[in-house]
Amino acid sequence: MNNNFPLFFIHIPKTAGSSFRVAAEQYFGSDATYNDYGIDNNETHPDILKYEYKLKDRYLAAKSIKQNAKFLSGHVIYPKYAPFFPPKNVVTFVRHPAQQVRSHFEHFSRLHGYEGSFADFIKENRFANMQFRALNGVWPDALGFIGITERYNESIALFNEYYETDVEVLDINKNSAKSSDAYVLSEDELSLIRKMNHQDFALYEYALKRFELHQSLLNRGLPLIRFGELHVAPRDKGMQFNIWGCCYEQEDALAADILLDDIVVDEVKLADYRPLAAERRIHRDGFIGKAYRYPDSFKKGQTVKVREKQTQVIIFEDTVI
Repeated sequence: MNNNFPLFFIHIPKTAGSSFRVAAEQYFGSDATYNDYGIDNNETHPDILKYEYKLKDRYLAAKSIKQNAKFLSGHVIYPKYAPFFPPKNVVTFVRHPAQQVRSHFEHFSRLHGYEGSFADFIKENRFANMQFRALNGVWPDALGFIGITERYNESIALFNEYYETDVEVLDINKNSAKSSDAYVLSEDELSLIRKMNHQDFALYEYALKRFELHQSLLNRGLPLIRFGELHVAPRDKGMQFNIWGCCYEQEDALAADILLDDIVVDEVKLADYRPLAAERRIHRDGFIGKAYRYPDSFKKGQTVKVREKQTQVIIFEDTVI
């Protein structure tokens, strides 16, 4: 790949991010690694302290990062540095929400003096949906890499293959008082966590499916495509689709077949302009979308699928109403 660096690592707390950050610093070198963990953290790079926190000029902080760094890491949300990094250069890890919440509670209690119960912690909005909130502001499939904490070794292998790096597998910052890798939680605790973190659960389930797809595509030597659904007015659902898709490794627009009850009836190119794609510098200056209204020949109850031509991946599915 070209134009990979610098990478922007969104370090979501308690997702094995410390292991990845340290391993990345070992690979890229300390001089080429910038950290942003806040004004009071000694890990934060001097240039970020100077420009971001003292002079309040994020543009100059980002300019220094882009000129000198190959890897930026921090407990920050995507929008903070979004204007300076195309999404293909943004990487992160996500973890099963129940495990992330419990681990965060243990960490907060041990190191930050949190005195409430685990149930109290779960109910606090500031600790809810942390993973979703960290990545909000961009279509998730546009992000360059999303690793899975529970599949850490596989994730590092996938990261290295895609970005053509050689980051090592490290295992640091674990709770030494914990005897196993997974926390055992009661049904009541799981139910409460799910109630308070439904966006994180949806994100995690999506990330697992995406991870499997990316592994499969790379293993078969196929292009790594990114895609997703866009807004359709409620009155138009089941009557049209609005999607986006692209491949960062090619300039051509994705081509796709439209299948009606699994029979090819039309083909389209995903080459229409989408303002958010342009604003977020996703690919092709934003020309990666396609809206398609179902013709009268599509009858109620029939299944509509959109299948990308190179990979044969179904990137959209619907039922005509």
